[in-house]
Amino acid sequence: MIATLVLGVATATVVLGPGLTVVGSACVVGVLALRRHNERRATQQAIDAAMPDAVELIVMCLHAGLTPAQAVTELALVAPRPVRHGFQATAQRLHRGAAFGEALGELTAHCGRTAVGLVSALGTAVRDGLPLAPVLDRLTDEANAERRRAGEAAARRLPVRLSFPLVACTLPSFVLLAIAPAVLGALSTLQGTAP
Repeated sequence: MIATLVLGVATATVVLGPGLTVVGSACVVGVLALRRHNERRATQQAIDAAMPDAVELIVMCLHAGLTPAQAVTELALVAPRPVRHGFQATAQRLHRGAAFGEALGELTAHCGRTAVGLVSALGTAVRDGLPLAPVLDRLTDEANAERRRAGEAAARRLPVRLSFPLVACTLPSFVLLAIAPAVLGALSTLQGTAP
């Protein structure tokens, strides 16, 4: 890999000169960094969108009578794909004998800030022996509020996203159907009266 890179830079230096090679290398590095940033952002957005569903699944598992550790293990199999890896890592840590609170750290490590509410609520309930009913209600309310906020944000972005198709598709058809016949009619009238 490094030999190929060195060979490519040496060839570019001979063919293009050192100035263009530096500029081209900087452009390539910038494009790669931008692509990596966009991939990370898209991954985090997918996790943010999937976490409310995962919270709902945890609540259903806990209402069905599973313990929090069993619910996390179950979600390692059925959680939405963007967050499944975090639940799988947590379940693996539980199977290796880690305490539940420590194993939940894996969920935060893999899913980021989105999982903090779920991790803190479950960890506090298990650690302090609190009843899970109020925790479940709070988790459900937070998941629904998060889903509502995400929907409202998407609704606010919709007019901006629709403006391009509106302008690109509707305006040319308006010009062709409304303005072009009037201009052609005016031109034919002018040609008919010209000497």
